Order: sequence, then C-alpha cells, then structure tokens
Amino acid sequence: MDHGKLLVLMLLTVFYAPIFSGLVDSWTIDPYYSHGFLVPVISAYLAWRMGRKIAVSDRDFLPGATVMAAGLGVYAVGLLYKSLFLSAASFLLVLSGYVVAFHGRKTYRKLLFPIGFLVFMIPLPYVDYISTDLQGITASAAAGLLNAAGFAVKAVGSQLQVSDMAFVIGEPCSGLRTMLALFALAALYAYLVEGGYKKKVVLFAFALPIAIAANVARVVSIIVVAAFYGQDAAMSYFHGFSGFLVYGLSFIMLIIVGRCLGCKGLRSI
Repeated sequence: MDHGKLLVLMLLTVFYAPIFSGLVDSWTIDPYYSHGFLVPVISAYLAWRMGRKIAVSDRDFLPGATVMAAGLGVYAVGLLYKSLFLSAASFLLVLSGYVVAFHGRKTYRKLLFPIGFLVFMIPLPYVDYISTDLQGITASAAAGLLNAAGFAVKAVGSQLQVSDMAFVIGEPCSGLRTMLALFALAALYAYLVEGGYKKKVVLFAFALPIAIAANVARVVSIIVVAAFYGQDAAMSYFHGFSGFLVYGLSFIMLIIVGRCLGCKGLRSI
C-alpha cells in the first residue's frame, strides 16, 4: 500500500470512528437494527472474495477524489444537524470515492454490491412512524383472517379483542423489525441467486409483502394458541418462539418466490 493511500485511509478511520461507534450503539439498543452487526461482516466477506479475482486497474484519482469530497460534505451536514443517518450514509459515498480514486472504476463496479449492501446497517430516521402504520395494518389483516376462519375477533386500532381477551400489536410486533432484516436478506439472496436483473429486482421487491404476510401469520398463530390454550400460554411461551418462526417462514417464502421467478441455484463469487 502506497503512502498516499495509507494516509487517506487513516484519516477516514479517524473521521468516521465516532460514527461507527454510534452505529454499534444503535445496533445494540435499537431492536429494529440488531441485524446491523452482520451487514459489515457480510459486506467485507463478499469484497474479500471478489477482491481475489479483481485485476489491478488504473486509478481514477480525480473523479474518486470528487466523490470523496462530496461524501465528506454530506458527513459535515450530518454532524451539523446531529444526524447519524446522514453521517453514516456519507461513508458509502466516501468509500466509493476511495475505491475509484485508488483502484479504478472497473474495481468499483465489481465491488458495487458489497459497498451498497452497507446501507442496510444504517438506521432509518422516523422509523417509528412506519411502525405505527404497520401496527394497524397487521391488526386489521389478522382480524380479517381470523374472522374468516370462524374466530370472533374485533380490531380496534392496533388492538385485537377476542372474547374476554385483548391483544395489543405493539411496536416490536408491528413487523418492521422483520421487514428491515428481510430487506437485507432479500438483497443478498437476489444478488447471489442465478437469474436476470429484472427477476432480481422483482424478488427484492417481494420482501415487503412477504414480511407483512409472515408477521400477520405470527399474530394469527398467537391468537389461535390463546383461543385453545389460554392467553398466558400464548404470550408466555409461544410469543417468543413465534418470532423465530417468522424469520424462517419469510426466508422460505422468499425462496419460493425466487423459484417461481426462475431464479435457481447460487452463482459463484
């Protein structure tokens, strides 16, 4: 590694150390982004696998430096407005510029997905507003399915009333956590699976309805268990276990959609 590249890398590490620390805090505290720890690990692994096959290309220093400067500008705005989202998002621009400046555009095109995948580690702002909407959608959909199956269920906002029992669809049960994690998983799966670009885009887009459907299925299953075995059994034993079932069901549904689209087998990287 030449001295210029090493110096820039050291400066960027110093600049972004507080942002990385903030991200780790978010992944630890925010239940919606507990998957954030895995994202940089997966991204680094993919970059390492691809890097072994990438031929050294000419540098494009001026375009790369321009992108880095733009990224640092976004970083400064993020610091000014105390926005972790902007400051962290700027890292993707800076990293892109760094790769272009010191490794060339061809290398950057090869590493575009590992770099872009890092977006899934960045907590979105105003995520609570999305969660509130999803709570109502989940409650209404679950009530409709349960009523169709013969259960007398009434949805009042984000609350489900079943005879003498009441269940509140709280923020952790809104499905947003599953949705955010599934978006990352869907992007990775769509990238790795064999298939055309359009099929991959459609496969990724299905992450949204799949996450909602899987979470609704979880709520329905909890109500059914409560109807037969009591509310305590449903909330004390089945509630936590059903969370793992949601992720498994979501991934199975994602694979099924991929097969229906003709995306079969994983490509080598």
